[in-house]
Amino acid sequence: MTQPDPQISDLFIASFNTDLEALNSPARVALAQDGTRADMIEMRDDDGAFLDHIPASSEPRMVAIAYRLYGRALNHGIRVGEEAAFAKLRFLIGAAAA
Repeated sequence: MTQPDPQISDLFIASFNTDLEALNSPARVALAQDGTRADMIEMRDDDGAFLDHIPASSEPRMVAIAYRLYGRALNHGIRVGEEAAFAKLRFLIGAAAA
């Protein structure tokens, strides 16, 4: 049975963020600012930057998992970019020495 959409208010957001904090998740949620559907909230990173819209009916545990997966993907992408940059640098240094 699906749960009815919650009434989205400042109290709902505060409670959701308290639940995320209890899960030791740096993710946070906020009221949707851009006029999206009324049943959506914003997932934000630990710096408060917008990441994505999520259904307000999402469980805090699922938001914490999604944020953890986002962090893994971000870190992997950064490492891949660094490796590519160093490979290019090694190539350029090798080309300059020739």
